[in-house]
Amino acid sequence: MGEVFMAFIVMFFLVVVCLAILCIPIMIANARGICGSEKTAIIVLSWLGIFFGITWFVALILSLVWHGDCVEGKDNLDRLEKLSKLYKDKAITKEEYERMKSKLLN
Repeated sequence: MGEVFMAFIVMFFLVVVCLAILCIPIMIANARGICGSEKTAIIVLSWLGIFFGITWFVALILSLVWHGDCVEGKDNLDRLEKLSKLYKDKAITKEEYERMKSKLLN
């Protein structure tokens, strides 16, 4: 009876470790701000790694190569807010504000 319980504990531990390893590309994608269809592709490829191990490596590479658009959009919003504050505090002129604003929005 004790041997069966010990085998169950070992198998449970191995399943948890394998699931954690499968989630590594997904965690990297989240940390890098990857969203949309790229994130979906990484998730699908990562979980397909259960059946086809090579897809996990593809998901890992893609999570390291693709750039996160979600973070960049937020970053531009922060820059625009800082720029607006500079203009309101009269630290920059209206012309400078408009020029920098058009750069951020394009």
